[in-house]
Amino acid sequence: MNKNLLILTLVSVVSLMSFINLPTAGTYSIDTKASELKWTGYHLAKSYEHWGHVQLKSGALETDGEKITGGTFVIDMNSISNADIEEEKNNQKLVNHLKSDDFFSVKDHPEAKLVIKSSEKTGENTYKTTGDLTIKGITKEIEFGTTVNKLTDTEIEAVADMRVPRTEFKVMYGWKVENAILDGEFRMEVKLVGKK
Repeated sequence: MNKNLLILTLVSVVSLMSFINLPTAGTYSIDTKASELKWTGYHLAKSYEHWGHVQLKSGALETDGEKITGGTFVIDMNSISNADIEEEKNNQKLVNHLKSDDFFSVKDHPEAKLVIKSSEKTGENTYKTTGDLTIKGITKEIEFGTTVNKLTDTEIEAVADMRVPRTEFKVMYGWKVENAILDGEFRMEVKLVGKK
């Protein structure tokens, strides 16, 4: 096999593998039980953290086979849990605090929502995704990185890493001193499983 033919063959194989890994076009309903949303909140300069999970209530992701074209996801804010505090009383104290008006005001705002508006391809199966995030009735546009992997012809896995500027959504401790020691953002690590 001559050199040019070998190079052409390798390029064809790589291109085919990339195509095979792309999700097929369509709308994927999110399996809320198989999906996972992890939150992490930090003290100033990421010096200390708490983390836990929150449950997805419903969701759908749309793709044209090349990029993410849309999607809507509803989060059950009543499902907020903590995973790093072992002592039950202190664990529940933090959870109740997060649900209070100091943070997410869950009684008045039991759901958060993300609506994907567009995406820009940044790699073989990676994207810069833009969407509208609603927390406490406040909607702001955010950008975040997303990776979408094709599992089968009818199933995908989407992974995203979001940094949410909490003060823009009025997620603030009521006391100025306490609020000042909290980092300006919290993190959401998302793993979604979607099926056609």
